[in-house]
Amino acid sequence: MDKRVWDEMDEGTFDALLEESLPDEPPDSVAGGVTPWRTPLRRILVGLALNAVTFQFFGLQYCLPLAGILMELLGFRVLRRENRWFGGGWCLAWCQTVLRLVTLSVNATIWNETLYALPPLQALGYILFFLTLVKVACLWRGLRAVKEKAGLSGGSSGGVLLVWYGVLFMMAVTGLDGWLFGIPVLVSFALILRSLWKLSGALDEAGYGIRTAPVRLSDRTLVGLLLGVLAAGILCGYGCFQCYPMDWQPDRPAAGARVEAVKADLLALGFPADVLADLTEEEILACEGALRVVSDVHEFPFNDGRQVQEVLGDRVYHRTVYDRNELRITGVAVELPGEREQWQIFHHFVWTIDPGFWGTEAVKLWNAPRNNEGWSSGEVTGRLLYEKDGQTYTAPYYRLGQETHTYDSIFFGSHTSADVWAQFSLPREGENRRGYLTYTAREVQDGWIIDSWVDYTHQRSFFFQYPVRTAMEYRTANSFGGSGPFKTIQDALQFYPNDDPLEPLS
Repeated sequence: MDKRVWDEMDEGTFDALLEESLPDEPPDSVAGGVTPWRTPLRRILVGLALNAVTFQFFGLQYCLPLAGILMELLGFRVLRRENRWFGGGWCLAWCQTVLRLVTLSVNATIWNETLYALPPLQALGYILFFLTLVKVACLWRGLRAVKEKAGLSGGSSGGVLLVWYGVLFMMAVTGLDGWLFGIPVLVSFALILRSLWKLSGALDEAGYGIRTAPVRLSDRTLVGLLLGVLAAGILCGYGCFQCYPMDWQPDRPAAGARVEAVKADLLALGFPADVLADLTEEEILACEGALRVVSDVHEFPFNDGRQVQEVLGDRVYHRTVYDRNELRITGVAVELPGEREQWQIFHHFVWTIDPGFWGTEAVKLWNAPRNNEGWSSGEVTGRLLYEKDGQTYTAPYYRLGQETHTYDSIFFGSHTSADVWAQFSLPREGENRRGYLTYTAREVQDGWIIDSWVDYTHQRSFFFQYPVRTAMEYRTANSFGGSGPFKTIQDALQFYPNDDPLEPLS
């Protein structure tokens, strides 16, 4: 500027030029620094919105609530020194954050459904909702105290928000849902948050200053640490809690003159030698005096195979070819002496090729009485075996018995079923991993076939599933097939007991 113009400019003209050069409102980054109400309060409101409305796809039901509680934590963190109500909200936000991190970490283990089924944890959802309700009450009372100090009149939408959460709780308890109720609830929630959003601007305009709490960690560092803890918890769950604890012990093979005599008779009747070698002394002697034996062997793939193309005439066909079958299942039935017909049934499986991953396994048994009313059944027993360094080890199943579960069918709706399940994990080291189930089928009515089925569900990896499920949980969800982290195959032992000679129906 020319020096003469500068000398001739009076103070009023200079002030006018300076005012014209400034924007009407400061940028948000500047306004947030000098009027700190806007950022923390709006973080809390965004957090409440993310926690209240979630979507059940793409993992948003986990990501959005986590992002919401972190936003609330950061908002209350700034306001906690303003009054005791904001301080209480900050403590409750911390409680919810810890619970959220723990539950998200537990979801990466096979124990999540077992733990959530415990009576204290069944109320976890109500506990989290109660904490939210109290937190909203703290927000309401904290805002009310601030408005009084700032000299602002009018009611507080925080109290209305508290009522809204109460209505939401009553809807959850009474089971009210659907668009007829959902749309008004969402609209009212949006209007309440809009009112509170405006309140943050009103507090800025009133020029009310708050006592911001000193912090040692920046917001970004705090969030990074919390997400790091969560990542460590999930990785620990995936790495250390994917298998059942099994009680493996050295095996003592059945021996004795009487045992050897029964084994010789069974082998002469056609009992498979590899299955017979795995039976206990009691199971072998239970087959003493056997009259007939029938067996059936099938092999199954648990890999994805390879696609081949065949040209027949002017058409091209695609099919899947499996170059190896990892699992062999042998069904054996031994007819036992007695007034009425009775059979000892064995379902034996052995992994002939290592499938590459060992997690949880499950075998569902549809025994002969389950399929035909002409038979009754005794107790289902069995065990697991494998070899390592020339030594055979054995273990009972982690859980073996009848389990009742409810699943949804596309054609028949919700259905409850009670089946015998064997749940277990096989060792990651060793070879010749195998096991079997056995029971006695006793004749109740004449003319019924033996029809005994097993579903074997194998876990192929722990990827692509969150929360983590066990093989049984996957199967009871009515999932079937070969895609994803699990694959299920079916095998059946079926024959007419009155046929001579006995032949399986496969």
